[in-house]
Amino acid sequence: MAPTRIPKAKSSPLPERLRPRKSPRQARAKELVAAILEAGSRILIARGYEQLSMQQVAKVAGVSPGSLYQYFPDKASLVAALVEAQSERELRFHLARFALVSPDATLAEALEHVVRSIVAFQQHEGPLMRRTLEAMPWLGRYPSLRARVTQPVQHLRALLETHRAELAVDDLELATHVVANTMHSLTHDGVLPRPSTLDDETLVREVLRVTLGYLGRR
Repeated sequence: MAPTRIPKAKSSPLPERLRPRKSPRQARAKELVAAILEAGSRILIARGYEQLSMQQVAKVAGVSPGSLYQYFPDKASLVAALVEAQSERELRFHLARFALVSPDATLAEALEHVVRSIVAFQQHEGPLMRRTLEAMPWLGRYPSLRARVTQPVQHLRALLETHRAELAVDDLELATHVVANTMHSLTHDGVLPRPSTLDDETLVREVLRVTLGYLGRR
């Protein structure tokens, strides 16, 4: 009889301090963890990281505290799981949107497509994203999260390279850094919360005005 092959455990993208205790394998366990994450998401949005408690998560999820701690040792590991799931959704969303940019698009048209993509994702996941960003001082920006964020930025860098002859800036690495962080800050409430009077169309217009003004034209 052939020896039983034991599959290697999948390495977690999370630092050890943020890893769940184990991964669900059976359908019932996956449903339980999904309920925990849904409850954690709702409480995080409503209360923020500091006011989130594991006891409340267990209550809202309809599970025992023991079942909750069986998977997540503390709220940092629970919120890290929410960050991981959302950052993966965001990456898939933006890469799919980048694929739709026409090779014949002007720089302004391509950048508008990028900004509208960011705003579109925010429309669906803005409340949770704002809360997970607030939680980052407790979680830290670990390597896999940075790597995931880097992928759409590489597409932005390639877009600027395509239009290099039109740009007044010479250092494209610097320009990519400035443009990516400007877009992120303005659409993700980087310093100040977004005014209630600022609608999406106005936000898109102003982000483009800032970005195109910085890039300039030869």
